[in-house]
Amino acid sequence: MNREEIFSVIKQNIHSVIDGAEGKEITEEDSMNDFGADSLEIVEVVSRSMRKLEIKIPRTELGKAKNLGDLVSLFEEHAQKDS
Repeated sequence: MNREEIFSVIKQNIHSVIDGAEGKEITEEDSMNDFGADSLEIVEVVSRSMRKLEIKIPRTELGKAKNLGDLVSLFEEHAQKDS
């Protein structure tokens, strides 16, 4: 699984969960807060993405992600560990 595939799944989940992101371009520099996401929506996006990609990431590590690029990097790192 490569970085583009991971980012694609996360973007799909952002578009489906966060009303403010619908129809907007999403880049790795963005954060979910940029689209008006509340904490429950952020948890939902991350949970759906982890399930879809079959990746488990400890919550303590998720808090380190400052933007979507950081989140993709965490997913990428754990995808390699889990395989």
